[in-house]
Amino acid sequence: MRPETLFNRIMSSSPVAAIDLGSNTVRLLVAVAEDGHIRRILAQQESTRLAEQLQPDHPLHPQAAERTYRVLERYQHMAVQAGAVKTLVGATMAIRLASDGSRFLSRVAEALNVETRLLSGEDEARLTTAGVLTVLEPGPETTMVFDLGGRSTEFAFVQNGVIQKSISLPMGSVGLTEAYLRHDPPLSEEINALRDHIGHQLAQGLPGFETAIGRARVVGTAGTTTTLAAMDQGMVEYLRELIDNYKLRRENLVNLFHRMLAVPIAVRADMPGLPKARADIIPAGALTVLTIMDYFKSDKITVSDAGLLEGIWLVAAGLKELH
Repeated sequence: MRPETLFNRIMSSSPVAAIDLGSNTVRLLVAVAEDGHIRRILAQQESTRLAEQLQPDHPLHPQAAERTYRVLERYQHMAVQAGAVKTLVGATMAIRLASDGSRFLSRVAEALNVETRLLSGEDEARLTTAGVLTVLEPGPETTMVFDLGGRSTEFAFVQNGVIQKSISLPMGSVGLTEAYLRHDPPLSEEINALRDHIGHQLAQGLPGFETAIGRARVVGTAGTTTTLAAMDQGMVEYLRELIDNYKLRRENLVNLFHRMLAVPIAVRADMPGLPKARADIIPAGALTVLTIMDYFKSDKITVSDAGLLEGIWLVAAGLKELH
């Protein structure tokens, strides 16, 4: 069942809030279900780099944890002011990796009076797909959805709106930048090593996805991919209505990627469509998207601003369940 058909069965008369607690970005959505769609009341996002310098089974960096908590605190206040009767926080890879991730979530739940859920990689893929399908036009029969985050990338192979296979791979824009791109701008040997690493991750991590290669419509979501779409359009002001269903072509992305590599971060940060907070990680993100396109033999991807945040909102509103 396509997620939007659920609106016909359950309506959200009061606003509810969803927060996507990502490894790089924290996003807020306050909305109601209305006329078969998610009607946004308030939407916010801020890069907090929760996964900064994070190693598996080590604690969160204290400064990263504190600045993320302060944003969550502010978001919950904004949600209540906007009339939200409930707030659901969905936590992703950074919290899964950190040795004190559960403790951080408990602090958030108790101090801010919100519900928190630690999402598995499979949860992320399912909810991202549900969110994407609320805006994708037209709804294709065969779709390959990927969600490129700060520390992980989720993939879901979808046929007729139903996920056939999903997986989460430990590669994201922040982690890849920290591990491979040490110079500003990156050296050619760093780029080559990163490209090889991403290609290896895809080849080893996506068994069973062969049926999607060359025939599935490839759809990308989350901040890195939407930023690339905004940059391709030269956006001075981010407009989500120009992002949803935008076709990002490989040849355009290759040209954009080479322009990024030709300048240092300070200059790159002034490129139209690029938030300054993403200037250091966008080359790794762009290379990841290019390598994904090549893996699935796609000369373009469809971009969706909707994704995991909307999927978390569907759970908060009672329109979708987490198993």
